[in-house]
Amino acid sequence: MDCPGVFFIDRKKNGYIALVLIILIIGIWGGYTISHSLTPVRVGVLLSMTGDLENREPLEWAQENINQNGGIGGRPLELVYKDTAKGDTLTLAKELLADGTIHVVIGPDTSDDTYTLAPLFAEKNKILISPYATSGDLYRAFGKSGTFWRTTQGDVAQIKTILSILKSRNAGHVALLVENTSYGDTFYDWTGFFAIEYGINLTSIQQFERETGRVGENVDLALAQDPDYIIAICGPVDAATIKQAMDRSGTQTKLFLADSAASPLLVSQLGRAAEGMEGTTPTADPASGFASAYQEKFGHAPSDFAAPIYDALLLAAATEARQDAVFSEIPADSLRHVVYGNGTLVGWNATGIHDALKSIRSGGSPDLSGASGPLRYDAEYGVDPLVAYYSIWVVENGTLSAHDVIGSEKTGSAGVEGVSASGSRATRTNMGSATSGTSRYTPLTERKDFQAVIVGSSRGWNNYRHQSDALAVYALLRKNGVQDDHIILMLYDDIPNLPENPIKGDVHNTLNGINLRSGARTDYTGRQVTAETFENVMLGNLTADTPVVLESNTSTDVFVYIASHGTPGRTLITGSTTSLTTEEFTNLTNRMEREGKYRQIVYLVETCFSEGIARNSTAKGMLYLTGASATEPSLGAVYDMGIKQWLSDEFTATFLNVIRTDPDITFRELYITTYERVTGSHVRMLNTENFGNIDIPVREYLTP
Repeated sequence: MDCPGVFFIDRKKNGYIALVLIILIIGIWGGYTISHSLTPVRVGVLLSMTGDLENREPLEWAQENINQNGGIGGRPLELVYKDTAKGDTLTLAKELLADGTIHVVIGPDTSDDTYTLAPLFAEKNKILISPYATSGDLYRAFGKSGTFWRTTQGDVAQIKTILSILKSRNAGHVALLVENTSYGDTFYDWTGFFAIEYGINLTSIQQFERETGRVGENVDLALAQDPDYIIAICGPVDAATIKQAMDRSGTQTKLFLADSAASPLLVSQLGRAAEGMEGTTPTADPASGFASAYQEKFGHAPSDFAAPIYDALLLAAATEARQDAVFSEIPADSLRHVVYGNGTLVGWNATGIHDALKSIRSGGSPDLSGASGPLRYDAEYGVDPLVAYYSIWVVENGTLSAHDVIGSEKTGSAGVEGVSASGSRATRTNMGSATSGTSRYTPLTERKDFQAVIVGSSRGWNNYRHQSDALAVYALLRKNGVQDDHIILMLYDDIPNLPENPIKGDVHNTLNGINLRSGARTDYTGRQVTAETFENVMLGNLTADTPVVLESNTSTDVFVYIASHGTPGRTLITGSTTSLTTEEFTNLTNRMEREGKYRQIVYLVETCFSEGIARNSTAKGMLYLTGASATEPSLGAVYDMGIKQWLSDEFTATFLNVIRTDPDITFRELYITTYERVTGSHVRMLNTENFGNIDIPVREYLTP
């Protein structure tokens, strides 16, 4: 039997408890709000505070402009400095990562440090904004993560700008000399791509060790091709050595430099001989008024990176304002909201910052314009602003003077006519005539057999992608029903058990992918994987060292995949110890044709400069499809932050995805599709006129 009196008492008690809880919650929330409003907004700074680059001035000017108008919702912005010139960058970064009051860090100074730190920041859901890290690969490695951004475009934009300048001067032939550093790598990787896009002949591409004094030898090799310009990517010491070597030669070839050479040291090294030397360097948006305002405030012109440094703090403050507006939002999403704003345009100065922060805290989405240009970012990947500015510097009367300012605009993944500052898809106008015309060859026999040779010859942790690509192609063939006794797998095979591999025994080709090494049957590994072994395998030469070879004839279709390294005119097998030259490859394919070693043979090759190895080959029944022209490196794709390594190469990742998506795609269509999708190099298909029907489905060819 119910007792109404007890029920009434319980209701009163429960109501009283609820009232107390409400009062407590209001009190706690009020206390938190008061405490929060009195707590400074703390932003980490992981940069060198000593040396030639003056980082403190633009940072503290931006801080002053934020705080003089009430900070962020009344909270002052505080900079937490960690001077990388006085301590280990990784150790200092970990101190900032451990600080729960810091969500955004400005830095680091270098691309190498960024590769180390970006995965750690992603793991902690904290933001890293670098004004300096300009490696082109950072865009590819950390795009879409939302936790790494930069306020200057990568050096892909700078080499594009340099070549556009030289094109406007009617330069038809250029040579590239580039220091062998992470800074130089981007120029080495991308000069060939943009040279093709601009219709400029890249006559020579050479790397050299910095500040050894031996770069003069490279100058002689470059001048032997009589280019209109030598583009030198190096510091002032090597730039001076290059200029001296060119002066001694009496050449009419001109020299053009990049930002790393723009230093008073260049003039002190050369004296009057430096007069007229020129190059590019990042600069502020000329329409922003930042340079003149900086001159007025500090009594001197801003340094090259002052505008990106200033804008890094502007983005950090805007992200913190958004965090105030939406407590539940992770910092990465807050920063995305900031950079993809499409509301009222606001500027970089004190008034503009105040209006922007006020709007963001109220839930608005203003369109930010910084000192370095509009703070609008790549819609697909993030990381890079769409616009950067470069000035042409010239040595005049012993000083470096800034001349014309040029905007380098990136218009998203498709780019301007297919060319973007962060590395776009190539234009069809440069595709060539590989898919046009009629073949002069028809196989004389019916297909009765299929055999494959797969080579992943590079060794060492940094070459992970070559072995994983080879295993991915092997897995594709096995899925298509090709038995192991019809596949010869040449794999250096050190990756699974290297000390650097955090997943012992594992090699995967896609993020969170399956272990491709498990179940794969190798025929040659380690030091057995050489150019000599490859030639014996292809020619069917049974020896004590090559007991497994192609057993092919005029009724056998053969497929060959190679992932390795390359230099102009040379594909390397087993690191850098053995190689196939253009002449050797031509002789090999001609001999296989003469000796009836195939009905048709298809090569898919993933190496740098890989077009060059087959450019003289005319063997009947051979098709050669590759990811890079004779003047371009091939590039990595699919960066795994968990193991800190590239999992695949761009061309291979693309053609595998295309084949999986459309198994009935033809070789002609595969060429066109990969040409349009591969970023940073030009896919090439050679010898189509001698192959036969390129409209046969790829799956049909790769199936027994």
